[in-house]
Amino acid sequence: MIFIGKAATLSGASVKAIRHYDNLGLLPNLGRTGSYRIFTERDINIIKLIKQAQEVGFKLAELKTVLLSKESSPAWGEIVNMMRLKDAKITKEISLLNEKQAILRQYSQSIRDCLINDPNCSKLLV
Repeated sequence: MIFIGKAATLSGASVKAIRHYDNLGLLPNLGRTGSYRIFTERDINIIKLIKQAQEVGFKLAELKTVLLSKESSPAWGEIVNMMRLKDAKITKEISLLNEKQAILRQYSQSIRDCLINDPNCSKLLV
């Protein structure tokens, strides 16, 4: 039997995080002996999956639907679709950040040019 401390060590998640995942219903098949949570290797793998998903920007609420499966494995097709959508969102965010960066660089260059060409320019910039 694997208790929560060992589950934390094996998964790399904190005990507090694992309890939080359980309270949110992200570990639907978790066993219990009295008040103790009992973890299987499948549970450890789900905890690792949750951590990996969080690292790339998924919210716990987004993961809930695909992890609530009573099957022996998560809904992989749905997970792949969620990853595709997340990838598209990240691509859009990168594009917007690149646009902001270009504008920032343009403003910076304009200020430098102004200061080089006109010593009194700083009074005009405020």
